[in-house]
Amino acid sequence: MSGCGTTNLKINSQADLDANSQISTVSREALFESENIELPSNYDVKAFNKMRIAAYVDRIKFEKNAEVTNIENSIIAKLLENELSRTKRYDVLTRNCSSCDYEIAFQAENTVDKGAIQRGEKINPDFVFETSIALGTVIKKLSDHNQIIFRSLVTTKVVNPTTGEIVHAFEPIRHNMPAKRYFAIEGKFLAGFDYRDQNELQEAYKEAAQKAIQVLVNRTIDYYPVGGRVTNFRNGRFAINAGINQGFAVKQPVVLFLSDDGLDIPIASGEVTPKGDSGSGVMFIWKEDDADAEQVKKKLEAMGKEYLKRNKIYAVSVGTPENWKL
Repeated sequence: MSGCGTTNLKINSQADLDANSQISTVSREALFESENIELPSNYDVKAFNKMRIAAYVDRIKFEKNAEVTNIENSIIAKLLENELSRTKRYDVLTRNCSSCDYEIAFQAENTVDKGAIQRGEKINPDFVFETSIALGTVIKKLSDHNQIIFRSLVTTKVVNPTTGEIVHAFEPIRHNMPAKRYFAIEGKFLAGFDYRDQNELQEAYKEAAQKAIQVLVNRTIDYYPVGGRVTNFRNGRFAINAGINQGFAVKQPVVLFLSDDGLDIPIASGEVTPKGDSGSGVMFIWKEDDADAEQVKKKLEAMGKEYLKRNKIYAVSVGTPENWKL
């Protein structure tokens, strides 16, 4: 099947040690600047709900000269599933197999025209997240001790589970763990981190993989914004028809926009505090020197809920909240 290959990217360059991929968050203060009131690049009003996904780790590869141990794909796959699930952005459908080849074959065999699974009432994922992980180590010999650095390179693509089409590919995520110290003379281990112990090796590699996966999950939040329709407005506060169950994070930064017959016009910034299936928000600022924003502001202040019944205003997330905790 096309679309389910693995990465050939290498992580054994000395320069890679300073190339960690970073978590990106949205500064609350930045949304008090009018020029930052812009719509995210990949929003879709029709997709303002949780995505159903199945996540697979297609391959775990050890780079040349790395310390090698046994790590099952399923262990890392569960780490990926758990990190994705914790965001509340996704309904994660756990699977007991290691490749998205299975998912596509499963859909082809069991999905009927109406989109329901025939066997066992299983749920179709909207997308498959397929991840390949390269793991490596670097040994640094210093004057009085040695250091071993564990690192990972994670590549992920989003696949249509029915057709196998690659919908999106995230940039590779790189993570280097802080160096672990050990002492050795003429190749004989003396003390410190015991790289000969398979359990210690496995735990170090799992941690390196998980740190990169956490950055990946952060990127998915940026790429798949959530949102809801504004249903009420009063004195700079608003209500929306979406909350935690639709994927909103706590203290989620948002941009509000007017949707008018195909035109989506950003008009204000704010922050949402979600409940289960709804949320309440507070406006930060209205977009300055913008005729549409001024007009909407005046009408909302005058008519409130009645204006919102006749006009569509949405709040859409803009990245990961600044206080988001991994």
